Amino acid sequence: MTEFDAADDARRLSPEGDVGAMLTPLSASGAGVRALMVRKLADIVVLPSGRISSNERSLVADILLQVLDKVEPDLRAEVARRVARVSECPPALVRMLMLDEPAVAEKILGGAESLPAALLIEAAREGAMAHRMAIARRIDMTTAIADACLSFEEMDVCKQVLRQEDCELSPAAVNKLVALSAVNKDIQSLLLRRRELEPAHGFIMFWWVDGERRRRILTRFSLDRSTVQDALADLYPRVFRGGDNDSVVKEILILAERRHRPRGVNGEPVSMDIVKRTLAAACKYPSQEVIDAVAMIGGVSRDLAGRIVRDAGGEPLAVLCKSLGVPRDEFYDFYARAADVDEAEAKAEKLLAIFDSMARDFSRAVLRYWDWDTNPRIAHITRLMTKVQDEIGLRPISDADAFDPQEFDDAAGLNLD
Repeated sequence: MTEFDAADDARRLSPEGDVGAMLTPLSASGAGVRALMVRKLADIVVLPSGRISSNERSLVADILLQVLDKVEPDLRAEVARRVARVSECPPALVRMLMLDEPAVAEKILGGAESLPAALLIEAAREGAMAHRMAIARRIDMTTAIADACLSFEEMDVCKQVLRQEDCELSPAAVNKLVALSAVNKDIQSLLLRRRELEPAHGFIMFWWVDGERRRRILTRFSLDRSTVQDALADLYPRVFRGGDNDSVVKEILILAERRHRPRGVNGEPVSMDIVKRTLAAACKYPSQEVIDAVAMIGGVSRDLAGRIVRDAGGEPLAVLCKSLGVPRDEFYDFYARAADVDEAEAKAEKLLAIFDSMARDFSRAVLRYWDWDTNPRIAHITRLMTKVQDEIGLRPISDADAFDPQEFDDAAGLNLD
């Protein structure tokens, strides 16, 4: 062997001879061999596509899968940060890093410009709340990813998803958020700004939002039923006078009726004077008998009538009075004649503004929505609300202002005839 060959072998066998060829050189700090190997493998994984084939990259990723969970979180976070910049990284390695502890997963969930939707959905479903928060902040969130993030009903995640205005929410997601809004005011304000919200959602939320949001709901979801009424006009005589008594069609025709006429116990027309006296009595003494009378003249269920007259805000009664054609001055007097004159007049003024802002047909449509328990979507949201009540301990809204008949000695004896 020549002196040249011996020198060449010595250089080849010494660590110092390889330093120039290494992507990650040996450190003088004494790093462990396991950490050095992970860094060297990461160097290979992040090589440009022209330097390594997809099969070779997958091989290196498979090796990393075996060793990454055996190194410190800081090193895994370093690898995740580097992998986040490589779009060609094998999905198996990306998945492992995305489902790692939050400090590691954040590097790739927050740093990668593009990640496969399937992996994001899987990370949302299998990860912790911190993973879902990181995913919900991504600008490339899709409808399916949002559904996965919302599936755990975590309030902070829900609020973050709602802030993503460029992501369209699915109907199921909106229904769930409407139910959750009953227990979180932040969700209410964010949800009311969403374009996906429809009248059914708004009129359900009406019962647990404050006065300002109630006014926004009535303004935003104002509607005119004349097109529907004109299209169905020829069916009224066939169903109500012609003997074609289809119960499904009859229910829809009642729902779309142009104007409600107050009726008494035996179906006889009721004068406006009796209507006003009944509503005035309801404002003062909401006994069960008075509530039943309100339901009868208003053409609504007893449950809805009770909710309307017991509501502390007064906006539902403004809707009912408008639908019945109560004169505005009479409606104002229902509230302005209370004991605390200044406070009563201020409240009467606010409610009168709502009363004046509504068309009579629209107020009737709102009542129908409130009383539309057979509608599949409304029934579904009601079931979701029941689930929220069971899980979070929410008190049923209809019981929020429960009335004790014993408070009023003679309330049940009012003469409304």
